[in-house]
Formats: sequence, structure tokens, C-alpha cells
Amino acid sequence: MKKDNKQSEKCHWVFRAHLVDRVGALTSIASAFSNEGVSIDTIVGHGIEEETSTGGSVILTFYCAEDEKDIMVRKVKRLSKVLSLEERPYDSFALRKSAIVLSTRKLIPRDVAGEETFLTTELIRRTEDNWTYMLAGSPKELDRILIPLAEEGVIKDIVYSIIGL
Repeated sequence: MKKDNKQSEKCHWVFRAHLVDRVGALTSIASAFSNEGVSIDTIVGHGIEEETSTGGSVILTFYCAEDEKDIMVRKVKRLSKVLSLEERPYDSFALRKSAIVLSTRKLIPRDVAGEETFLTTELIRRTEDNWTYMLAGSPKELDRILIPLAEEGVIKDIVYSIIGL
């Protein structure tokens, strides 16, 4: 029996949830994912200044089939601490991924040339045997750069996040 592509083909997704500023908001989202057996890959959050009554945002990435993502949309939207939810495929050009990269060598222009765009590249610090860069671009383009550099041993360490409006 052939499965529906929507059910079987897995891909990366990005959620941006606007939250009320209350204890347990992030925990409730993590629990919803855990209860459905969907693992969160990355999560970045921020609050708003204490003087305002507005909450904050959480951006998370995960990998699953589209039907599983649709279930997560419904579950997360129903959480009392979630004010709104935006969903995007990971390769959306409306998203930006940034990475702080510790490199074993100086990066050259062809290292940071994506297929469709150049990445934003900023040298942050140089030591005797390391270069620290901040790289940014669409998730799809940045991954095309980071994966080969990591496989070649050029990248010693990396910390990244995804943002989107």
C-alpha cells in the first residue's frame, strides 16, 4: 500500500509563537511536542521589557512529516499561553539563520557564496590559530555553506539560531 507523500515525506519546519509572559509558556510548548513524539531541533526565545504587558516570542525548528506538523499547529495554537503562531518551511526565504563560527582558517569569498545569494559575513575576532565569524543568510543557503566546511574540518565550533518575521 502506497503512503500519501504528505504523510511520509519528512522535512524541516519553523514555528514562531508569540507568548504571554507567564511561567511555563516554553514548557507547555515543549510538552506538546514531546506528547506527539516530535523532537525540537533548535529553540530561541526572547521576552519583552518588563514595563510592557506584552509577552515574547519563541522560534523553534523541528523535523517531521507535514501531517505531523499540522497536528503540532493545532496543539500549539490551543495552548493558553500562546497568543499566535506562524509556521514556515525551513527553506523559506522569509527566514534568516545566523551562526557564530569558530574556524581553523580565514574564510574566503567562495566559502560564503551561496547558490542564490552571498551570505552576510563578519569577522568578529582573530587569534593566532582561530577565526571567529558571524554568518547570516537564509537557512537553506547557510546550511549549504556550513555543512561542507564542517565536513572539511574548517569549522571547530558553531552556535546558530533562526529568526523570522
